[in-house]
Amino acid sequence: MTELSRLAHGVLFPALGRPAVPRWARARVAEGLGGFVLFGRDIVSAVQVRELTAGLHGLREHVLLSVDEEGGDVNRLENHGGTSVPGNHALGRLDDPERTRDAAYQIGLSLVAAGVDWDLAPAVDTAVNPLSPNGIRTFGGDRALVARHAAAWVEGLQAAGVSACAKHFPGHGLSSTDAHLGTPVVDLSRQELVEHYLDPFRAAIAAGVDSIMVSHVRLTQLDDVPATISPAVLTGLLRGELGFDGVVITDALEMHGISDVASLPEAAVRAVAAGADALCLGAWAFGDDVDAAAGALVAAVEDGSLPEGRLREANARIARLGTRPRATAAPDDAVGELLAREVVEVHGDPALKGRRALVVRLDPTHSPAQGGASWGVEEPLRAAGVEVEALAVAGDTYNAEGMIRAEIGLCLDEYGPDADVVLLVRSPHRFPWQRPVLDELLARHPGCVVVDMGVPGDDFGGFRGWVRTFGASKVCARAAVDVLLGAR
Repeated sequence: MTELSRLAHGVLFPALGRPAVPRWARARVAEGLGGFVLFGRDIVSAVQVRELTAGLHGLREHVLLSVDEEGGDVNRLENHGGTSVPGNHALGRLDDPERTRDAAYQIGLSLVAAGVDWDLAPAVDTAVNPLSPNGIRTFGGDRALVARHAAAWVEGLQAAGVSACAKHFPGHGLSSTDAHLGTPVVDLSRQELVEHYLDPFRAAIAAGVDSIMVSHVRLTQLDDVPATISPAVLTGLLRGELGFDGVVITDALEMHGISDVASLPEAAVRAVAAGADALCLGAWAFGDDVDAAAGALVAAVEDGSLPEGRLREANARIARLGTRPRATAAPDDAVGELLAREVVEVHGDPALKGRRALVVRLDPTHSPAQGGASWGVEEPLRAAGVEVEALAVAGDTYNAEGMIRAEIGLCLDEYGPDADVVLLVRSPHRFPWQRPVLDELLARHPGCVVVDMGVPGDDFGGFRGWVRTFGASKVCARAAVDVLLGAR
């Protein structure tokens, strides 16, 4: 192993791909690999994740382990030994920075227990576009609100001893494009960006955030390439204008927002040259991808297109991550339960009349960021003794010759006009195919109760009652079920 190869490996963070230490990982860690990003398929139980992280840490000193544990809809540990808290949108609705700080601290305690060093959270985009796919992951649409909660979340998490990561710089809350699927575009001038758009990141930096994740958004008035590989954005805005000297990590280089522009090896070189320190390779990036990216970085230094000093600088910054003193307390699950009950919003008369219910769930378009996290009220209702029949409706099947519409009708006919029907949705205003389902249910069964676990948009005033939870974490589902059972 040469020193240059070690430096190249040191900035790379691939996925693991399985719940045990794979053979390929051992060899790359020996080469100097920076660490790993753990995804949902890597985690199957609380005991297993502790054994996995201990095994990885044992391969070499300072192998950094990171995870997307935002709380709310994007989590990896909630069902595997972690704690459940409402997500950012719910915390923004409560608008109490002390509670946001406490929620993040509880997440930090659960990550310490799991052996995770670095949390790729919080998301501090400002969801000014009501169609933003990240709306539920943000604190809201007001930049000042997002800024104060960004600071509180960072402080809470890092107080537990886990490095935080404010994302997704420079923010794509103006766009309705998911960077997993395409390149978001934000058309703002440098002056507009500096004067107000970047305020949440300023607040995170002032709070001492250890890292910032750069997104694949394209700032059309600054550059014609995604921010991930833009010197104007990373070196000009983030380093120069905001004065950030912590770790800059890219969003996953396998996402279409960047892969449509540059291959992974090319993107790796261009991102480091632009000012990034750590490269998140993606959920499906393993040993061969590590070799390709490391080889491209070494070749770029050797041919003079990438200064070796840039790799040394990046490695030095990464070495500071995961070195905060670890808290020893256990997470308090009551914190998330209380927050979820306080934020839930109740209208009309949503309490169930009996102990048997039909739950019609309108499944939104799957978000890759969410991973395999589940959502819904069916299981908590069953646990409370309610007999539940569940019908899931997805947009890709709804228009298939009216089959789903007919199936809903058959279920309603079987249950009768006085039956308890719960319509479960998440931000239905974002999905045009859901409007006909809502209209049909309202016409055929106005006694239906609606539970919206997403960002508010549609008005459900025609229904007997409706509940908003502002998120789909387990504690949010239980808070909704308390309302349905008349316990609130």
